[in-house]
Amino acid sequence: MKRAENQPVGHLCLYAGIFAKTWTIRDRGTLLPQHSHVWPHISYVVSGVVRVWRGDEIVGDFVGPCAVKIPAQVLHKFLTLSDNVVILCIHNADRLDGDEPAVREEHHLVTED
Repeated sequence: MKRAENQPVGHLCLYAGIFAKTWTIRDRGTLLPQHSHVWPHISYVVSGVVRVWRGDEIVGDFVGPCAVKIPAQVLHKFLTLSDNVVILCIHNADRLDGDEPAVREEHHLVTED
């Protein structure tokens, strides 16, 4: 798998007990690697189209604007199906591990040069 030419860009906002991280993904076909969090959260597709997996099962294709509920400790990943996708990950800020939501498990992609 080749590394995406344009990597996702994240912006963080922490306010009123809410952790919100906006991801802007420029190119269709960009994979956000599988990971899981200790607590449940919402991934809000602000714009664009994404395919979502929970573990090895495709949950579906989601067209923004829409909310995707992510249960606690469930591996999940996203594939952008359109250009210029924006995803907002929303977590309870009272359950942070340092400055970020607690990650239970994380998978890293092996890329070609």
